[in-house]
Amino acid sequence: MDECAVEKVPVPEKSLANQAFPQINYSDSYRVILPGKSIQDVESVTRIFLTSVPSWVSRLMKVRDRLVSLVGLKTSDTAERQNLTLEKGSRIGIFRVMARTSHEVLLGEDDRHLDFRVSLLLDEVNERKYVTISTVVFFHNGLGRLYFFVIERFHKTIVSAMLKNMMRRINFEN
Repeated sequence: MDECAVEKVPVPEKSLANQAFPQINYSDSYRVILPGKSIQDVESVTRIFLTSVPSWVSRLMKVRDRLVSLVGLKTSDTAERQNLTLEKGSRIGIFRVMARTSHEVLLGEDDRHLDFRVSLLLDEVNERKYVTISTVVFFHNGLGRLYFFVIERFHKTIVSAMLKNMMRRINFEN
C-alpha cells in the first residue's frame, strides 16, 4: 500500500463503532498508513483529521444545513475547530464525542431520522501504524434511508478527501 493511499477496509472488529448500535444499516471504513516518525496519539490524529476539511466540503455543509433545517433536522455547529475538546459529551461541528479510549475516539450524533458514529482508530499491524476512519449508521425511518441515500455519495468522497488532506499535513510537518 502506498504511504499516502487511502484503502477501503472492513470496520475493525475491535472498534467501538461495531458496538455502537444493536443494528447497523450502513458501514464503511478507510485507513491510511501513518509515516514512521509522525504523531502517534489518537487525540493529535483526531485534531488534524477534523481540521483537514476541504473548503468545498465547508460550502457543501452550509447548503446541507439550510436544506435540512427546513425539515427540522439538526444542523452543524460552525465553532472553531482549532481548540477541540475531545472529552466525552463535547461538541465539534456536527459531532459529539460519544466515547474515547487511549487509541480511539468515537464521534457521532443522534437525530430523529438516523444516528451515526464515526470512529478514529489508531492501530498497528505488522509493525506499521494505521489510522482507520469508520462510519456506522442506524436508520430510524424512511427519512433516514432517503437522507443517507443522497448523502452516501458525498460521504465517501469527503472522508477520502479529509484523509488525504490529513496525510499531506502530517507529511509536511515531518
